[in-house]
Amino acid sequence: MCCRYYIWSETYEYFDDLPVVGESVRLSGDIHPSENAFIIRNKADKLCGQICSWGYPSNGNKGLVINARAETLHEKPMFSEDIMNRRCLVPANGFYEWDRLKQKANVTVPDEPFIYFAGIYGIRAGMERFVIITRPSAGEMSRIHDRMPLIVPKDKIGEWFSEDYRNVLSSEPVSVKVSVENEQMTFL
Repeated sequence: MCCRYYIWSETYEYFDDLPVVGESVRLSGDIHPSENAFIIRNKADKLCGQICSWGYPSNGNKGLVINARAETLHEKPMFSEDIMNRRCLVPANGFYEWDRLKQKANVTVPDEPFIYFAGIYGIRAGMERFVIITRPSAGEMSRIHDRMPLIVPKDKIGEWFSEDYRNVLSSEPVSVKVSVENEQMTFL
């Protein structure tokens, strides 16, 4: 789940006041696994932007792990330290998912110019990388796929970066709008 998302260049205007760690690049358009992308992390109790590569190398060098299940983060050695100490937000305007008929669906949140995926980051293979946290799909979204990214509402950003982050992990899913081939449906 969540193997491609997108962010438009004008979305970066919302982050102009954030200090940036490292290079200040505005990557826009479709973001694929293994590509660099903009994330927001907490550094010394201040939010800052950073460019990271999407995906942790898998054990045995069999590709990349790009998502982490919210339900098992704490028990998986690959993720357990990062969820405790290195949480991030991945801004996006939306994401794509393919249904069981291989139709591409565009997923956004109604009335929101952009969204934040919950993520974690860490140093892997000598560079900083991130993964997107997923959760079980709910309601009609499950018709498209059985998983979806964990979307952090703007009013929960502080909580995501606090000791109470588990509340965000277990919160109700955000309602999304799914567009499939000129059809628009609003799903929970």
